[in-house]
Amino acid sequence: MLLMIGILSFSRSRFGCRAVLAPAVVFFFCCFVFPVETVAEDAITSGDLQISKTLNNLLGEEDAARYRDVISPKKSITWHVYIPKNASTEPPGVMVYVSPERSGQIDYRWREVMDQQNLVYISANNSGNRKTVKLRVVLAVMGLKALGPRLTLAADRVYISGFSGGGRVASYVASQFPKLFTGAIYICGADFWKQEYSPKVDLMLPNRFVFVTGSKDFNRDETRAVFRRYLEAGAANSKLMVIPGMAHEKPGKQDLNEALDYLGASSPSVSG
Repeated sequence: MLLMIGILSFSRSRFGCRAVLAPAVVFFFCCFVFPVETVAEDAITSGDLQISKTLNNLLGEEDAARYRDVISPKKSITWHVYIPKNASTEPPGVMVYVSPERSGQIDYRWREVMDQQNLVYISANNSGNRKTVKLRVVLAVMGLKALGPRLTLAADRVYISGFSGGGRVASYVASQFPKLFTGAIYICGADFWKQEYSPKVDLMLPNRFVFVTGSKDFNRDETRAVFRRYLEAGAANSKLMVIPGMAHEKPGKQDLNEALDYLGASSPSVSG
């Protein structure tokens, strides 16, 4: 599958990234086929692990060379992965997480949620707010390529998520890869798509979206505003969660479970 997207140029603030009007075009030559029918010799068992690959490993030298302005095709990329306990008996879904920090380590509270939801967690290391958005988008999407040979994944449960500046990047990824990611959770940070960056809105609108913020989050009002714009644009399967007492932070297991339950639901529902 040939995916061509316009990558935004972003300005940085102390709290993350915000889009500005200076687009650059990057071509993505990625083949994503779900479910994966084969399991490689380094098949994964449950628990935490690291995957380390180069773009040459994942794509081959010819296609990897198309990314050389973003990252060296020979540079090692690592992803933190958590495999749920029942992944070996039933194909799991996957939540790609964009961290605002250097580490992609899973929040210790979320392991139980991944087990309950039968979701693989994957997040690139060295992909925080200090990195370019081009790189963060590439590393998030390539995480699925890194998982592909190892697991049979449920194609209807492929989610993108992120916190703060990572949530803003996740909201961009969701608008550019709506056939790849069927749902998204934006935690304390999200941007509405901009028409000049050619979002795939018609394909995006049937997907499901959860906006998570806290009553004490400084991004609460902005998160509410982006949620309302999603509804006005026709993204009917959208939910707003304002968690009492929560500041600018990641939600605990109960609230994350609620958000994931919404993404996995089958009927349209607007909440918030």
